[in-house]
Amino acid sequence: MKPAPFALHRPRDMQSVLALLDAHGMDARLLAGGQSLVPMMNLRLVGFEHLIDLNRVAGLDGVRLDGDWLHIGAMTRQQSLFDQPLIGRHAPLLAAALPHIGHIQTRSRGTVGGSLAHADPSAELPLVMLALQARMSVVSSRGQREIAASDFFEGMMTTGLTHDEVLTAVAIPVAAPGTRVAFREYARRHGDFAIAAAAAQFVPTDGGQLRVALGGVNPTPYFCATLSQAMRAGRSALPALDTLIQQELLRLEPMTDNQADADYRRVLAAVLLNDCVREVLP
Repeated sequence: MKPAPFALHRPRDMQSVLALLDAHGMDARLLAGGQSLVPMMNLRLVGFEHLIDLNRVAGLDGVRLDGDWLHIGAMTRQQSLFDQPLIGRHAPLLAAALPHIGHIQTRSRGTVGGSLAHADPSAELPLVMLALQARMSVVSSRGQREIAASDFFEGMMTTGLTHDEVLTAVAIPVAAPGTRVAFREYARRHGDFAIAAAAAQFVPTDGGQLRVALGGVNPTPYFCATLSQAMRAGRSALPALDTLIQQELLRLEPMTDNQADADYRRVLAAVLLNDCVREVLP
């Protein structure tokens, strides 16, 4: 199938992007890698009168270290992160999740910012950013602001971005020495949408800091606050792990779709959480 007719704009600077968004309002949509948006347009699940291509806008890609934060440009290709030494050194949880993201063909075009702004609940990058307490940098003609990952994902394919804002970068806290991470995902085939996924990171400072999150189960990535707090004590708390996981899962609203029903997702989530927590605790 082919998409409905639209006007394609290819600006070369952010000022022009913001001017186009202001001029066309809700009739415009940004195009990054296009690995999700273009198929949806071809199937006519969505349609826009104006498509604003970000691929010629300078300064929106790349990875850099700034003090205790690792900054990743929104137009950075997912595949390029595999060869970026800063990722493995300072964001090991992201490095662990990367092989689960699609296939090399989609990763070669798909962007970090595009995946986050699309906010598919089964996508790996939103899950990782929530687990890592990332910060999203956005800009509009009204100015710049930051959105915490916990506030960014509002619903299925819905974010805290307003229609005139552009996600420009994401910042991840640098992992402390000795950080332990685990990432688990279940999909029908490698590279398919996750039916359930779990991410965990343990930082051995200040008595131990554990962060655990789930993806593919709820309409948004879900941070397991109770589990994270209760298991900070390390392996001494393992006897209570199964009970804590079941208590956490009671707070979820698992999805039912053509991949799996809610009960199946609950069972998968429990297994993946158990594996991740046991792997990272010292």
